[in-house]
Amino acid sequence: MYIHEAAKLSGTTKKAIEYYCQKGLLNPQFTENGYRDFTEEDVICLKKISLLRSLGVSVEGTRKLLKENDSTVFQRIIQEQEAVLQRRKEQNELLKELAASLDWNAVQVKATAAESRQSVTERLSKAFPGFWGKYLSLHFGKYLQDPVQTKDQENALHEICEYLDSVQFEFPEELENELDQMNSNGNHTAQCKADEALSEAVHDPEGWLNNNKEIIDQYLAFQKTDAYHNSPGFKLMELLREFNQDKGYNSVFIPAMRRLSPTYDEYMIKLQKADQIFLRQYQQ
Repeated sequence: MYIHEAAKLSGTTKKAIEYYCQKGLLNPQFTENGYRDFTEEDVICLKKISLLRSLGVSVEGTRKLLKENDSTVFQRIIQEQEAVLQRRKEQNELLKELAASLDWNAVQVKATAAESRQSVTERLSKAFPGFWGKYLSLHFGKYLQDPVQTKDQENALHEICEYLDSVQFEFPEELENELDQMNSNGNHTAQCKADEALSEAVHDPEGWLNNNKEIIDQYLAFQKTDAYHNSPGFKLMELLREFNQDKGYNSVFIPAMRRLSPTYDEYMIKLQKADQIFLRQYQQ
């Protein structure tokens, strides 16, 4: 069916459908003469999109819910929207106060305090919306869910922002796509399993090594193959490894991150101990 029919059946407009297609929420096939050809499944998808948008879900949130339709994703979206609503309420209250008092300095102090209550992940993602935001979310997100509470943490966050803003790092587009895939909801379950395995290994490294010896040996053997060395994951890892060594990542960024996040600092202490145990067993 053509777009006007799909619009009628789904209860939306042609302009809205064109927008959804442009954003990749819907991907209908094209006819030989270049018109979009919508199916019944497309109409069902349009109805879902329209409902989610009417409930205030963002385009990105809608994409996530269409891709992975489960309660975990819904709960995450709900929490995000509640946080946005709470911040918006605080902003409106401060705007009312500013209108009544015209005391710009006093309201600025309160606005800064309100911003500091955002999680570190929110603040860093806002400051670095591209590659660095994705990288930080993937590798450090679970350690940065709390707001900054001390002056030293605030200083550490400032150092991290200055470092990321000044560092030069060429990141190939194909590897950024790989990073997007790693960040996507489609990989959420796999990422959770990997995090659980790493947490277990850090907590009891000797026990974990003994229980997973066969899997470790298989992985170490795979690391020697051409398939591994030609994989996007390996190329991404090598690029980041070179960056870590040459750009002050380990001497500037990681120490600041440890000061910023007590949970990350605790994790790093355990990780270093686990790494020594692993190296003793696998010297290569």
